[in-house]
Amino acid sequence: MAFLLPGLRRGLMLSTPLILSTPLLVYQFRHARPILCDSSPALAKAGNFLDTYTHDAKTPLITQSGAANPRAIRQISMGSIFGVLGGLGVSLFSKPLAVLIGLGVILVQFIESKGIHIIPTSFLQNRFKSMNVRSMVQDNVAFKMSFGLTFMLAAFAEF
Repeated sequence: MAFLLPGLRRGLMLSTPLILSTPLLVYQFRHARPILCDSSPALAKAGNFLDTYTHDAKTPLITQSGAANPRAIRQISMGSIFGVLGGLGVSLFSKPLAVLIGLGVILVQFIESKGIHIIPTSFLQNRFKSMNVRSMVQDNVAFKMSFGLTFMLAAFAEF
């Protein structure tokens, strides 16, 4: 009968593992150890990093009066122009590569803005003594976000 209804066979293939694993899932939820809401003081201080960074940023996106910062608008414009040019250049060779590079720039900037450091700035600072690596990673957020977005979108342009 399953050969008459191909949708039934697909449904059975998808639902059978879920049905067979249900007793194991129920056991895990009933005998799970409770989540303890305690943390070390070092993790509690991680939230202070975001506050100090927003105050120490060279070009904040919004000024203290609530208006848009003209330097941030300039960074968005330049990031968009360079992103389109770079994205079109890379998309001539490989469109998926352009999308991955653009997503990588956006993802790294987003993760760094949340306080998770995936780029080893202290190691890189020891290697490159003539430049400020921390500033390169954490400053000019508007430029990097607009660059990554337009770089990724330029991969889909057709001429």
